[in-house]
Amino acid sequence: MRRLSSESAVLTDEYAIRIGRWSQYAGSEALPFGAMWCVVPPGGSSAPDHHPEVELAVVVGGRAAFAVEGREPEPTPVGTAVLLDPEERHVIHNLSDTEPVTLLSIYWLPEDPAAATAGDVEVARDAR
Repeated sequence: MRRLSSESAVLTDEYAIRIGRWSQYAGSEALPFGAMWCVVPPGGSSAPDHHPEVELAVVVGGRAAFAVEGREPEPTPVGTAVLLDPEERHVIHNLSDTEPVTLLSIYWLPEDPAAATAGDVEVARDAR
């Protein structure tokens, strides 16, 4: 077992927040996905972002809100996972003026970008 903690991760400034890429951990290159810790400072927000990967962002600490595709920010409590489609524009807001928000971001390139989107997953789930 390996323990990968956001509290001991080496963080760098990227996207107007602090990022701890999992490439810093031995053996992470064997994982079938990329991952990083994201720390949004108190009262702060990430820079607007979009990318070709599918992203699963899990709020592990703090009071977050996600604004997706220019919509109003939606509160996203601890324990909530947000699944973002490729190229879906998003911003992460910290709703607290005193505590940081910590996220675990897991991302991967879809096997077939035209067919494999988070929206398709939702449709398939609803069809059951």
